Amino acid sequence: MKTIADPRRFSIPNFGIPRTVLVLWVLHLVISLGLGFYLQANPELPEAPWFFAPDWASNLAHWDVLWETRIADQGYGPDFSPQTSAKFPLAALSARLLHQTFGFSLQVALFIINKLGTLLGFWALWCLVKRLYDPFTANRAVTYVACSLFGTSFIYWMSYPDPLFLAWWVLAFEALFTGRPYRAGLWATLAVWTRPQGALLLPVFALSILIESLRTHGLKWALFNRAFFKHVLSACLIPSLALIAWVIRVSDVTQIPFSPYVAQQDVRQTGLIWPWQRIFERFQEIWKFPQQLNIGKWLEGYQLALLIILLIVLGVVWWRRQLRWELLVFTILSVFLPLMTALIAIGRFATMTFLPLAFIYIVPTNRRWIDYLLWFTGIILGLLVFVALNIYSMQVTYVP
Repeated sequence: MKTIADPRRFSIPNFGIPRTVLVLWVLHLVISLGLGFYLQANPELPEAPWFFAPDWASNLAHWDVLWETRIADQGYGPDFSPQTSAKFPLAALSARLLHQTFGFSLQVALFIINKLGTLLGFWALWCLVKRLYDPFTANRAVTYVACSLFGTSFIYWMSYPDPLFLAWWVLAFEALFTGRPYRAGLWATLAVWTRPQGALLLPVFALSILIESLRTHGLKWALFNRAFFKHVLSACLIPSLALIAWVIRVSDVTQIPFSPYVAQQDVRQTGLIWPWQRIFERFQEIWKFPQQLNIGKWLEGYQLALLIILLIVLGVVWWRRQLRWELLVFTILSVFLPLMTALIAIGRFATMTFLPLAFIYIVPTNRRWIDYLLWFTGIILGLLVFVALNIYSMQVTYVP
């Protein structure tokens, strides 16, 4: 019997992309364009004085994205200030390619890269979680990443390259878990050229292949069988060479050894501390009287506390064998690496890991209203952070 569809029911066409992913991508696209054109119509509002032009795309290409624009425009150099040696090249080079090929401005090119990265990142994460669990869990997971409770949803609105990194590491793990180490290595190569945390994929991949080989075939096979070394090299060799080449290049330009990882201040300056020292400093500031703290310090304290709580949750989930250890280890290493430098935008880096997905384990599936409330809170918090940092020019000493 033929079923007649209700004409009053709204239906989203199937484009081969999960509908949840498509809806979230369109939501962020609308917010991004709305903010960009609002700031263009009110040029007196933005806080950054160094825009290339007062148009909508330039208003979405400041804070850290400004350095990506400058790199795409001028390249890397020993006297380039402020920080560029800590920026990895994929987004900037892609923006230059779009600029030279299609004539887009660099700001528009970075906007396109961000939006493509957002769509690809959401889709890849949905596919990975679906493979690990089910489509329902995948829908919840991608929404918790898109509506981050860290207040860092602005990375999907501004022209940040961070969503690209989300896409690369998720695709790399998906390939690794499905027994395609060579493809995992290719995705990891793009990851190591996008963000410093990409290097953390390599030891996790090697250890994962070793443990799987020991579990399946035993120690003798792992040590003397050519297939084991072939899998390790397939997953790790090309990204390792890509990372080494980049470290040598930037170290030569800045005259600072291992520059992409230690030159986190202005060019020719280094900064490196232990992660627990950064945590101790942040909580020490939280205990001060409120009048001694600004909005940025409170935000960092909240993000750091949330980070620690969610790491504990993921640890418990792994202990109960509901989470693959590779994802937990990569998440722990990824959130602690930025704490070792002078970079303090804790929530922004945590958003690009598995950490926001901790809520899918602690919020009961029969309490969907809690999901909706937390997603709405994440979007509102992101808008408040964006407004506080961008429109009202508040001196929050927060580095997004």
